[in-house]
Amino acid sequence: MEESKLKLREHIMGQDPETINDFLRTVDSTAIRILGDTPNGILDRTCYLESVRPIVSKVEASLHLNNPDYVYETAHNDISPIPVYVLRLSKRKIGIFRKGELDKSIADRLAELHNGHGKDPLPLLDDRSQTVQYHNPRTLQS
Repeated sequence: MEESKLKLREHIMGQDPETINDFLRTVDSTAIRILGDTPNGILDRTCYLESVRPIVSKVEASLHLNNPDYVYETAHNDISPIPVYVLRLSKRKIGIFRKGELDKSIADRLAELHNGHGKDPLPLLDDRSQTVQYHNPRTLQS
């Protein structure tokens, strides 16, 4: 990754802990999902997964907090909406904000992800820069 992108990444990540800690002090013990929104400018197109460490990638990265109802074995059937917050990483200032219109669609997408990956161990990763193919979805398993 070129030096300017590395400096930008360091700047963004330097803002991260304080913003997240402040946000976590404001939420109670209800289940929530935090989605990462990463500026494309800091991604390395030759190796997406390496360039987003320790930053999360867009929408496919989902951090669940306070969700005692999550069961890995049945997650492909769980389309219960949980409040979604977006962690926006930015050159200027990162922030976390509520994005209610994503509650249902993210629940559906995560169920699809669990189904598609079968019994793969967590974390489940899809590279959306190319066509995604699932080889052993749960719905086809006996």
